[in-house]
Amino acid sequence: MNILKITFLFIFINFVTSDIFSQAIRGIVYDSENVPVPYAHVYVKNSGSGTITDEKGQFNLPLQQGNYEIIISSLGYNTVTVPIILYSKELKKNITLETSTLELEQVVIKANRKDPAYEIIQNAIKAKRENYKQITSSKCDVYIKAKEIISEKEKKKREKLAEQEKLEKQQKDNENELKEPDLRAVNQDIKMASNMNLVEIKLERLFQYPNNIKELRQAYDCYGDKEGLFFLSTTEADFNFYQNLIYVEGLNNTPMISPLNATSILSYKFKLEQSYYENGKQVFHIKVSPRKQGNATMEGYIDIIDSSFAIRKVDLSIEKGGLMFYDFFRIRQEYILVNDSIWVESRQEFDYKTKSGKRDFTGNTVAKYDNYSLNIEFPKRYFKNELSVTEKDAYKKDSTYWDEVRPEPLSSDERRVIFIKDSIEAAHNTKEYLDSLDRKYNKITFGDIFLWGIGYYNREKKRHLWFGSIPSLINPFSIGGLRVGPNFLYFKRFENDKTFDLFAYTQVGIRNKDIKGSIKANCLYNPFKQSVMSVKTGKSFSVVQPNESFIGYMDRANYVESIYLILEHSHELINGLYLDISFSMRQNSPINKYQFGDLNQDFIDNNQPRTFTTYQLFETDIFIDYVLFQKYMTEPTRKVILGSNWPTITLNYKKGIPTIFGSDINYDFLEASVKQEFRISTLGTSIIKVSSGKYLNTSSMKYETYKIFPRSDKWFFSTPMQNQLQDTTYITDDWYIEAHYVHSFNGAITNNIPFIRRLKIYETGGINYTWIKQANFHYIDFYFGFERSFRIQRQLFKIGFFFVFGGSTNQFARPTIQFSINHYDKSDGSWDK
Repeated sequence: MNILKITFLFIFINFVTSDIFSQAIRGIVYDSENVPVPYAHVYVKNSGSGTITDEKGQFNLPLQQGNYEIIISSLGYNTVTVPIILYSKELKKNITLETSTLELEQVVIKANRKDPAYEIIQNAIKAKRENYKQITSSKCDVYIKAKEIISEKEKKKREKLAEQEKLEKQQKDNENELKEPDLRAVNQDIKMASNMNLVEIKLERLFQYPNNIKELRQAYDCYGDKEGLFFLSTTEADFNFYQNLIYVEGLNNTPMISPLNATSILSYKFKLEQSYYENGKQVFHIKVSPRKQGNATMEGYIDIIDSSFAIRKVDLSIEKGGLMFYDFFRIRQEYILVNDSIWVESRQEFDYKTKSGKRDFTGNTVAKYDNYSLNIEFPKRYFKNELSVTEKDAYKKDSTYWDEVRPEPLSSDERRVIFIKDSIEAAHNTKEYLDSLDRKYNKITFGDIFLWGIGYYNREKKRHLWFGSIPSLINPFSIGGLRVGPNFLYFKRFENDKTFDLFAYTQVGIRNKDIKGSIKANCLYNPFKQSVMSVKTGKSFSVVQPNESFIGYMDRANYVESIYLILEHSHELINGLYLDISFSMRQNSPINKYQFGDLNQDFIDNNQPRTFTTYQLFETDIFIDYVLFQKYMTEPTRKVILGSNWPTITLNYKKGIPTIFGSDINYDFLEASVKQEFRISTLGTSIIKVSSGKYLNTSSMKYETYKIFPRSDKWFFSTPMQNQLQDTTYITDDWYIEAHYVHSFNGAITNNIPFIRRLKIYETGGINYTWIKQANFHYIDFYFGFERSFRIQRQLFKIGFFFVFGGSTNQFARPTIQFSINHYDKSDGSWDK
């Protein structure tokens, strides 16, 4: 019975409510030419009730009986208010809108008091996943042209222009000069060519959702220096504005917030500036402005297509404060419609500027995408870790090939530069010219002797000899004081990118009349496997613990006199898995027999060397490094490592081998470590490293075979992944654990302070921890500081000021202030750590 009552009550309520709410206003919205207006807003005044018209201009607005004022609005039309009395179940009402005479930026949706751009952006955010997922896989042709113009400052330009005009006037006044060849025109051409760097690339790009990319490079041509050019590969940066954040390594300190980020309304202001029709589709042109200036935001325009809410165009720039190397950066990106419903990238254009001394560098890169094939099948596991393959003849394409594949013609200046540089290259490749270059290089000059060193180059045999300059012969900071002696380098590169180099030096101590020297040879015999064999031998003062701290290099107890022979081989077994094996034979002696100066007594009290009996060592050292999911590119003669977003796992095994070669040591040591670098949204980049080691056998140990934890510098900030306030050196032959964490906020805090943001001052913090079982030693420190980056020429540096607080079980916790200097390594895209 209860079930029947409940069922009857449910049916009754459903019947009553459906009757109450079954009333509706239906109709079509037309323009002044009786064309239906799609996506017009139809809503009740002073109410949240409303709807929008469909593609045919039709609408259906459910309401209860009563009196209403219905407001109809659409972009580009005058808003209309219509009084309605609804007393029947359905009222049909067609409405006509007149074209607005006001500017579109003045049009607002009065229901929510916001610019219509916000609603358009919200719809684009809702649709972005669907728009991006439409392409499960694709194949297309890509043409990239990157160029850089190098120019002097404007004042110098005007001065040269005035001087040139004066010379031209003098030339016109001299009839005889008109008969001579215009050498100045030739010089101008050569100067123009030397002031432009240009690269052209033709490739096939393969894509698989969500982010698998592979390139097949078919042609590559470079005129000049490519170092300052941006986007020479589609794997270099992914400007996918359908993603919440855009990561571009080396461009910006922090990931950039896309205008279609799920929370972009918190970071950007949007304004609809105009709408236009393109191939029958309405496109909204929306201005994007940061709510506050910061490293993670952009400014410019984004064009959104009505109905699908896909991106049609992007034109955004990044301000100087957020850029690492550039003073200005702008991206323009366009999409085209394929298969009637899918929008794909068709063109990217990047503009970027930077300065170095009195020179301005203005760069422009254009990437054209065409000949799309969508949703194609790739073999299983086709997209792995190889991101790019360059064909063997890619660097040998002639001008006829480039004329055929260029999607758009070169400018007159670009054509002229290519012609000039090709002509110069042809002239420069003659034996006579190359011999003249060698003679000029091999000629000994004053600068060679006192600055750069003396070089000798044999181009035919690809051999390079180099002898150090006079200043390089002098080492005033060595053990025992001033030492002098020559150094020498030999280098040879083979056609297949294999190399051989040899470096040697010898030095004489002025105070102690002793001779030291070393020679090392390296052979890269397999560039595809990073395979290197090396041998090193000599007699020198060796650092026991190269801890990169200033005090460690001043401490005489950290040095021994060594006679050594070291054999080493490194090889990549499979992608990302490296094996390095070395064997070393050494004789270590104390340095207390030498006389020392007083210079470093000011830094270390009672700075005395260790006293011990001379001993022999024969050791093997095995490193296994595994870089998970390591990315790489394959060139015709070598493999180029690109790195990984995954951890690097390292195993290190050392064995002190007794008896052989009179070795006095016998031990086994094993250490494992994990290192990972990762981003935390727009809050910066973190690096964490955890390592643990243990001695498995300690039958016969010497000081340098122990695990050494060196004391820290007092004022100089050591590398972030090292203890900062440890006041005593510890050694152990047992178990230990180390953990280091550093986070670079990249302006996440300081960017909120306008004046500080312009100074490029960034914040960094971290933690260091060490546990030594044998000494029952626990150490921990915390640090937080500020670093300011700056450029010298086109190299990036930063200086730091840190507050450090830390202590240990044997040391009271204390605070201190430390200072640092660091350099950005472009080769691996990271700061020295």
